[in-house]
Amino acid sequence: RHTMTTSIAKTNRPSSITLVSVFEIAGGCLLLYFMFSPGIQNSVQGHSVWQTLFFAFSGIVLLVSGIGFWLMKKWAVYAFIIFAILSQVYVISVGRWNVFSLLILVVPIYIGYKHFSKMT
Repeated sequence: RHTMTTSIAKTNRPSSITLVSVFEIAGGCLLLYFMFSPGIQNSVQGHSVWQTLFFAFSGIVLLVSGIGFWLMKKWAVYAFIIFAILSQVYVISVGRWNVFSLLILVVPIYIGYKHFSKMT
């Protein structure tokens, strides 16, 4: 009797990392969609150049960080932390800070650090 064993190098991604990844990718795509959607362009044009650039930057960073989380990369956690700090500075500067704006960013950071040792 001969059994063939195949070892496949597969990263065992925790479901919480998968969930964070999906939310970040979806959030980044939606943010970029709303930036360039013709129906919403009037709303975007009402913002300052800095606000528009911040929204574009946020969409790109969320997309890239979400892909990094999906691939279990440590740099994704660092990228999200930088995004979280900058977004907190932004919401404070425009007077829209609240506890929820902080909590929604703490969860992915916590999950990323919880599984940081499993990431490459």
